[in-house]
Amino acid sequence: MVNRKLGEVRLYFCCSSSIRNFKEKIEKSTGLPEWNYNPRKNVVFFGMYHILDYLKFLWCQGEKKVFWCGSDILNLGKWRTRLYAKITRIEKAENFCENEAEQEKLEKYGIKAKVNPIFFGDIDLPETYRHSENPHIWLCMHRDREREYGIVEISILSRFLPEYTFHIYGIEGYEALNFPKNVVFHGKIPEKQLDEEIKNYQCGLRLNSFDGFSEVIAKSILLGQYPISKIKYPHLWSFEDIRDLKDKLLLLKKQIKPNPFRKIWKEKLIQNLKFYQ
Repeated sequence: MVNRKLGEVRLYFCCSSSIRNFKEKIEKSTGLPEWNYNPRKNVVFFGMYHILDYLKFLWCQGEKKVFWCGSDILNLGKWRTRLYAKITRIEKAENFCENEAEQEKLEKYGIKAKVNPIFFGDIDLPETYRHSENPHIWLCMHRDREREYGIVEISILSRFLPEYTFHIYGIEGYEALNFPKNVVFHGKIPEKQLDEEIKNYQCGLRLNSFDGFSEVIAKSILLGQYPISKIKYPHLWSFEDIRDLKDKLLLLKKQIKPNPFRKIWKEKLIQNLKFYQ
């Protein structure tokens, strides 16, 4: 994947400290070495969250590509960070994002970006989907951002769908807050344990209104499940409101076979990793 000339690496990556938990995955998935701040090198910037990211961006005098991750785009609308959008427009760079919602938001700030959903995890996850009359739904949340990730919607849906089990990863300690018994809080667990637990579920659910291409959606489709996202993606289920979401969840009972679009998405995610070439 790495471009070479006379035996030397010609392209590097720079990962924002705001998404440092993805740094190792980015390096492994792309095969790119980390940038050593040589201003003459060509660099792919992953995430543009804060002033240090933009200073590095300005320091680089080589070919620049920017991969926008989600909330870094929202930062462009804050009065203190409007300068960031101006910097990005003035500097010549090729921009990438993960869905049309992000693309439209960037366009408002004069930044044109290509849509390229990407997954830095294990694309070779096995197809493990099994039909169930009592579907299991899984999603991830972050503490202090529970409303953004859909805690209210889960509280409502779990009461309308008592035969469904909703597995929430990333937070814990909510069991005493009058949630139905079919809502299970798993807390933070190692990724390998997560992958082992979710392989027998039927749906990965993402309720964020503005988001990058979530690992929840990626892993769910690669396992052959039927992921559901608030944000629209080709060949995947999306929803408009909570009533529409309930209807989509009810459809899970009719899905006897693994998701027929798994193969298409697997090939797409493999190809999309080469976006910088």
